Amino acid sequence: MSIRLGSVPTIVVSSPQAAEMFLKTHDDVFASRPKLQVLQSIYNGKKGIAFTEHESYWCSVRKLCSQQLFTVSKIESFAPSRKELLTHFIESLKKAATTKEVVNISKMVGNLNEKMTLKMILGLVEKYEEFNLQELIEDVTALF
Repeated sequence: MSIRLGSVPTIVVSSPQAAEMFLKTHDDVFASRPKLQVLQSIYNGKKGIAFTEHESYWCSVRKLCSQQLFTVSKIESFAPSRKELLTHFIESLKKAATTKEVVNISKMVGNLNEKMTLKMILGLVEKYEEFNLQELIEDVTALF
């Protein structure tokens, strides 16, 4: 069955045989992402992993990520850093609660996410003000 979700044509697969046909036999045809002009602006014509077409480049980057970046040992190696940042986050919430301070949870979680990301990518948190990742995320979100 084919339906339209907004401007996107969508195929609904309702049988195992049809699913196998779409996901195995004709995977290359249906696995690509749409080419969006906003993505070309953000990436400046460069390639990334999230919105790249399903081709050999995407397959090699995906393989690299699954074998080097997203392994259990790599994720586990950041557990102490995550725990430290979460402990600090919880303590700041407790302090705000005892002083009956109004807290913007969305902003605090955004800051926590930013600190964790910078810690994992750059290995630092102390100087993270120099890298305004939150502003970058907000700018990209606004572009979308």
